[in-house]
Amino acid sequence: MEGRTPKRLLWMSMGHGHMEKHFYPTEFGSFSKIGLPPGFAPLKKNLSHTTMVSNLTNKENKQPHEGSEAVLTCANVVGFSGRARHNSISCDQVAAAHLGKGTRYQSLQLNCPPTDTGNGHGGVAMSYRVDGSPLPGLHSPLKVYHKLFGGNVGKDEVLRTLKQRRSIFDILELESSSSKRVLSKDDRDKLEEYTTSIRDIERSIIREEEWLDVPYPKATSAPPNEGKVLTSGSHGEAAIRVMFKMIITAFQTDATRVITYRMPDAGLLNSMDISSTPHTLSHYGSNTSLHELNLRRTRKWMELYSEFIDQLRSGNDPLDPNGGTIFDNSLVFFGGGLRTAHRNRNIPCLLTGGGFQGLTHGQHRKAPGEDTPLANLWTTMLQDAGAPLDRFADADATARSIWA
Repeated sequence: MEGRTPKRLLWMSMGHGHMEKHFYPTEFGSFSKIGLPPGFAPLKKNLSHTTMVSNLTNKENKQPHEGSEAVLTCANVVGFSGRARHNSISCDQVAAAHLGKGTRYQSLQLNCPPTDTGNGHGGVAMSYRVDGSPLPGLHSPLKVYHKLFGGNVGKDEVLRTLKQRRSIFDILELESSSSKRVLSKDDRDKLEEYTTSIRDIERSIIREEEWLDVPYPKATSAPPNEGKVLTSGSHGEAAIRVMFKMIITAFQTDATRVITYRMPDAGLLNSMDISSTPHTLSHYGSNTSLHELNLRRTRKWMELYSEFIDQLRSGNDPLDPNGGTIFDNSLVFFGGGLRTAHRNRNIPCLLTGGGFQGLTHGQHRKAPGEDTPLANLWTTMLQDAGAPLDRFADADATARSIWA
C-alpha cells in the first residue's frame, strides 16, 4: 500500500429487496442501450457511474427472512449443531485487519436504531468479529459526528472513561477465568466465545489509549441537530442523508477506511408517510396499491443512492497526490441480502466507485452462472483494496470475470 492512495471500502445494506419489475432490467449491457425499469428513473444522471450485477447468491445463507445478518459473512447462521444461531467473520472485518492499522478506527459500523423493527435485516449487525460475535455499531448521527471529531471531550475525561472501562473489563475477565474451572465442555465453549469478545474489547481500549495524544481533525460543519434529523423517534430520509455525509467525512479525514451501514428501510417508509412495513411490501402479490408503494420506495432508494454518488464524486481525497476524489479511490456496494419477499437468490447488487480494478461502470452485468457465490464479489473487493487473501468464505473464483 506504500506509495499508493489508500482504498476505501463501504457496504450499505437494506433489508427486504425490491420488486423485480421495478428494479431488475430484463436485458444486459450498457444502461444507455437497454430498457430500464421504472425504479431507476432517479438514478439516470449517475448511470454511467454505477454497475448492476445479477446472478449473485449468498449460497450458504439458509435464513430467507433476514437479509443482512449473513450478507457480509456468507455463513449459514442457523445451521450449526447445538447452537441456536452463530455467525462467522464478515468481509469488512477481514478488510479492517489489513487496511485499518494506520487509522483511528479500524472500521466503523453504522446501524439503524433498535426501535426500527421490520427492516428485514436480522440479528443486530452487519459486521461480525472473527468469533462470529456482532459489532452492532452506531445509529445516532450525532454520536458518529462526535466519534469523528471528538465531541469536545477533554483528555482527562477520556482517561477516566478508559479507566472505568478497564475496571469493568478486569472484572469480566476475572469472572470468566474463574468460571472455566466449574463448567462443562459445552459451556466452556460458549464461555470461550464470550472471552473472545472480551479480548476484543481490550484491544479496542488499547487502541483508544494509543490514539489519545493524536488530535481529532477540526470539524468542518456543525453537529447534526437530531431533533430535526430524527422523524418520530426513528431514522428516516433526513437521517440517511446525514449518515451519508458522515461517511464522506470519515473517509476525507481518514478516520477509517472500512465502513458498513445497515440502512433503516422501515424508518425511510415512515418518513415517506407510508404505514406499510418493508415486510408487508415484500408480500405484494397482485395488490396494485402495494405495487405502487413498492415503486415509491424503490425510487426513493435510487434517489438517495444517486445523491450519495454525487457526494463521492465531489468530495476531494486529501490522500490522493493526483487530486482525485473519494469516488476515485472507493469500492462501494449498495444492495442487500434478499431479492424480494424471502428470496435470497440473485440479490440486489449495485456497485459504484473507481477502486474496482478493470471495471467500467454504466452496465448491467450478468454473472456467468446462476447462483454465483456472493463471496466472489467480496473476494474481489478485498483484493482490489489490497488485502492479501486468495478467497473469502465460499468463493470459488473472483468477480473480475464478470467485467473482463
